[in-house]
Amino acid sequence: MAIDRRVVRTRTALYDALVALIRAKDYEAITVEDILDEANVGRSTFYAHFTSKDDLLQRSLERLRDLLVGVRRDGDQGDWDPARALFEHVGEYADVQAALAGGHGGAVLREAVDKVLADVLRQTMGAGPAGGLPRELVIQHMVATFNTTLRWWREHRPAMTPAEADALFRQLLLRGLPPDVATPFIGADERVVKSLSCA
Repeated sequence: MAIDRRVVRTRTALYDALVALIRAKDYEAITVEDILDEANVGRSTFYAHFTSKDDLLQRSLERLRDLLVGVRRDGDQGDWDPARALFEHVGEYADVQAALAGGHGGAVLREAVDKVLADVLRQTMGAGPAGGLPRELVIQHMVATFNTTLRWWREHRPAMTPAEADALFRQLLLRGLPPDVATPFIGADERVVKSLSCA
């Protein structure tokens, strides 16, 4: 069911107001009253849509999830790439992420990104095991690998483009680590495989 256009306008105004405020002051110092003033929205209207400032921040990423799913539904399935779109989104809002990093807002944002990516993967992956592995384990592995790449990119190579970060993510996810790097685990690999096959 489509959301009423007035609801979309109100939520967009609130999302945009929060982003503008994050760019101007510490997240912890932003109050709901600040958001209302910035968005020119009443208190009762705010609480009709969101329970708190954290809820507003977390749900602001629903737009991204809807965009990712919509692009997949309407476009060429072969060109659909949710990770690349997320890296590009982070690149576009790098200043907001930097402002939130290390504080409570950063934790809320990371949790929201995790949820968006996991939700999109759940909607697009088939039901049941994935390549013989538990489906939720595979989803959590992909989300964790995305987060590791994302954090390394922003903390160690901020000048790198979203496309370059996405290429590193793909290499880690699709090709894994080179054998010489994974040496400590290789000896145990055969024992683990045998124990799993006997279980």
